[in-house]
Amino acid sequence: MLKIEGHPTPTVEGYLEVDGYEQGPIHHHIDLLKQAGFVDAFCAMDANTEYGFLFQDVSLTWQGHEFLGTVRDPEIWQKTKAGAAKVGAWSVSIVAELAKGFVLQKMTTLGLPVGA
Repeated sequence: MLKIEGHPTPTVEGYLEVDGYEQGPIHHHIDLLKQAGFVDAFCAMDANTEYGFLFQDVSLTWQGHEFLGTVRDPEIWQKTKAGAAKVGAWSVSIVAELAKGFVLQKMTTLGLPVGA
């Protein structure tokens, strides 16, 4: 998601490339992120690929931007990873909830209003 966010245009036209990774696993993870609502992408069927499809024109959704905004602080990300390791659950929804919780905790520590 950081690779998509860091692209000079809002949409990565063509295929997303990530150094050190083959296209098959990249497209599988794009599929998972699309199912979770974090990215939008055009799915092109391609029988010559490992998974039978490729994604093109990948962009972050509002939910994807929200997630990245939540975990952008290195302290929050470290706490989130440590929390997920303790729980033993790395689902996207668990990681997102942990991150939100740590952000709210930090806001409280800073004396900022939380909730309505």
